[in-house]
Amino acid sequence: MTLDEKLEQFYNSAMESATSQNIEIIEEYQKSLQQIFDEHKEELIRKSEATYRAESEKLMREKNKEVASEVINLKRKLSDRAFELRNQLFQDVSAKLQEYMKTSDYFDLLVKQIKAVKDFAGKDEVIIYINSTDSSLKPTLEASTGAALTVSDRDFIGGIRAVIQGKSILIDNSFLTRMEESKNKFAVS
Repeated sequence: MTLDEKLEQFYNSAMESATSQNIEIIEEYQKSLQQIFDEHKEELIRKSEATYRAESEKLMREKNKEVASEVINLKRKLSDRAFELRNQLFQDVSAKLQEYMKTSDYFDLLVKQIKAVKDFAGKDEVIIYINSTDSSLKPTLEASTGAALTVSDRDFIGGIRAVIQGKSILIDNSFLTRMEESKNKFAVS
């Protein structure tokens, strides 16, 4: 082999060695860059998932807050409407009671209530009260029942109230008490 051939062979050998080293260095560099890229990508994915979760939770809290606020508003509106309807209903009932109190059925009811109180009291002294609006019925009621009646100075709309003092018993068959009891029990569902 001549010197030129040896030089060329050495040159080719050196070039191959340098090329293979360059390829190795480039591959290692690419692997290193790929690893950095993958780590960076994973970190960004973790951050984006954390941000997504945080924003999702924030949106859910805001939505829940809005829903709760709307529920409160709806309950308030429902309560207000129920109050209006309840008042209207009891105004209508009161008007119907006023009409009923002008009928003979009302007179019969008073007679029945007075007789029931007299039977309950037996021989005990009883004070039977009628409402001041029924004072015109007093003589007829006394004649029909044989009971002495007292016109109350307190308005209880209609019906009767009675007191058996010997037994400390109050019998309250007044329309006012019945309406108040009904109002307290009444609920709009």
